[in-house]
Amino acid sequence: MKRKVAIVRGPGLSKWEMRVYEPLSAWFDITAIASKRSVNDIQNIQFPIKKLICPAQYFASMPKVIPLMFTLFGDTQWLMGFEKAVRGFDIIHSVELFNGYSAQAVRAKKKGLVKAVTLTIHENIPFTYKEFAAKMALKQEVIEGTDRFLAINKMSQDMLLLEGVDESRICVIPQSVDTSVFRPPGEQDLENLKKLRRKYNLNTEDFVVLAVGRMVWEKGWYDLIPAALWIAQKLKKVKFVFIGSGPQRNNLETFSIRLGLQNTITFTTLPYNQMDSIFRMADLFVYPSLPTKRWNAQFGGGVVTEAMSSGLPIVATLNGGVIDLVGGEGGIFLQPQRFADLADAIIKFACDSKLCKKVGQRNRKTALSLYNPHVVAKQIKKQWDTILRESS
Repeated sequence: MKRKVAIVRGPGLSKWEMRVYEPLSAWFDITAIASKRSVNDIQNIQFPIKKLICPAQYFASMPKVIPLMFTLFGDTQWLMGFEKAVRGFDIIHSVELFNGYSAQAVRAKKKGLVKAVTLTIHENIPFTYKEFAAKMALKQEVIEGTDRFLAINKMSQDMLLLEGVDESRICVIPQSVDTSVFRPPGEQDLENLKKLRRKYNLNTEDFVVLAVGRMVWEKGWYDLIPAALWIAQKLKKVKFVFIGSGPQRNNLETFSIRLGLQNTITFTTLPYNQMDSIFRMADLFVYPSLPTKRWNAQFGGGVVTEAMSSGLPIVATLNGGVIDLVGGEGGIFLQPQRFADLADAIIKFACDSKLCKKVGQRNRKTALSLYNPHVVAKQIKKQWDTILRESS
């Protein structure tokens, strides 16, 4: 009989993250625990989903509600009916130290409802939310009650060590990318890629720079637009496709039009199941993220590995763990908020097709060897098997 694993993500459940767990269905009976109001695409996840109410989602937009909940309860992401939903599972696999449902997982284990708790850790900033005593207490409870921490990179591992997690309970396992879906273009794609270029008013000779992400300040959009202007004054063939939505979308579009870049930058949104074609249409991927008080680029939200798997070279800022993810030979990395350096890096690739091809092929090989879901899934399986032996 297969051992039962609950993957708890609450409002954050997503198809792109669950792909790494789908191969594990060969060995484990997996169920995802989500909220009734998911913020991501959860269609086509290949195992059952239990949807619970996350009360804070219904009033979190009210002013000062989130800081108040952090002060009183430690977090906003608590799930109603959690214990009933997870009762009888062998493992609860949650994410991050500071989520309410991670604490709920630890408490379910203490009550004997489940055997073990494991966590994926993306966070790489030590002692976040230190001004909220209740949240720090929640994090400490999660640290003490978790059996194994799956840090996505060395920065996350170092954060855990500094927060007091024993090294023996930490392993480094990266996120994955579906290398069969996100792949370089082949002969069978040529006609579709021509149609896509026509759709976005791109010529066959245009060098297409792709940027994907939520349209907020910390993703670096306000540096990328001046870089596009800098490039447009020197090299007309470089065009940009910006994909995403968010609170700054309208401002960014207005800004680009004011600078006369309406024929240089295309803004659009796409469902996730169409993203692979856009990566194949592009020549270069750019990720100019900026650090904030509570966020430092971790794994590029998945889009960096998708670009690598698609055979694209990368231009990114030296922010968080992105250079560790890609490797120094996978692109050009520069300091945040230096638009001229960003522009020069893009121009270097746009003017050197051999370099583009060489770096893109290297990134594809890296994605296949390190980030293929089947490769990563086997690493997770090893940890779960070990935990279940230890808990029996």
